Amino acid sequence: MMISLDLNFWKKFSKKMWEKKSLVVSQIESPYLQLDQSEIFRLLIVYSDRCRRRRSAVGMKFYIQGHRQFDSECLRHLPRKTDRNLVGYHERMNSQYKDYCLVCDELLLVNHQQHENLTEFTSLIFANVGLPNRFIEMGLYLGSYKRTPFGVHKDACGVLSFPILGKKKFRIWKPEFIRKNPKLAQATSYTKYKRASQVLECRPGDMTYWPSSAWHIAESDGSFSATWSLGIWVDKPLSQVVSEISGKIAKNLKADLGNKSMTALASKISDTGEIKSLPESYQECLTALDSAKHSKLDSEFRKYWLQHVSKNGFKNLPECELKLKAGSKIRPPAFDDREFEADFACGI
Repeated sequence: MMISLDLNFWKKFSKKMWEKKSLVVSQIESPYLQLDQSEIFRLLIVYSDRCRRRRSAVGMKFYIQGHRQFDSECLRHLPRKTDRNLVGYHERMNSQYKDYCLVCDELLLVNHQQHENLTEFTSLIFANVGLPNRFIEMGLYLGSYKRTPFGVHKDACGVLSFPILGKKKFRIWKPEFIRKNPKLAQATSYTKYKRASQVLECRPGDMTYWPSSAWHIAESDGSFSATWSLGIWVDKPLSQVVSEISGKIAKNLKADLGNKSMTALASKISDTGEIKSLPESYQECLTALDSAKHSKLDSEFRKYWLQHVSKNGFKNLPECELKLKAGSKIRPPAFDDREFEADFACGI
């Protein structure tokens, strides 16, 4: 029986599972999940070609026997159109390495349609659990690696994982067990701790989920597998959002006040530790902040929310393709690798 990932499913999920328990859902059904192996390979080729053109492996990571390779090596081992499909790429890599892992964090940058599909899909989730204050991002993991290269770890995100080739197995530990057994954190050898773990096994057509508090590691017998995941980052509390917004307001204080790097001393602190008065510049700041009208605060909150919600929760938006005619005076902006720096490891 197929299980529909509809609004009713996510309503039940938000009450019983979200940030509470791990689970495997077998044989899912959703019109928005069109990322099968052929589509993933197509996107991977587009992104790999982009990396080669720019001579930059930003958004890509490549591991051999658990060791991350330099960007130059990563570029050399990216998929090519001549591989024909994911299995063809694996055959080429497997002829050189028996234990390798390729990670791509930014596939959605190269396809508007798939970004829209996932936006519609995640909107059902966010309707029930809310929009993350940080972001959601997609990651792809493929290879013949026997375990996650960097060992047992915990991410600051809840993870939804979707296998598209091969069988995937995740081993999960509760945070309280790690607190009692700290040596397990980042461990790649953990035989004596296996009995305390929960094992999630899934195949193409299934979905796994684990909360941000779960410590986990992926395992394999060395067979080829390919999986994409959505990481919903939950490590940005509302207090940080308020701090960022109020910080913008503070920056708008008049220059002769807000730009001061030294503070004139006020009256001395009494022997009892009592502060009788604040420095004059502090008092001026309080006056300026007190004078900020509610409409100003409301405006800044609206600007912040508009910028955040316009991305529909995703970390990055697809790149725009700008086709210019010969002689055009328009110049595309210079690419800045720093915009796409990521270290998304969940689901690997």
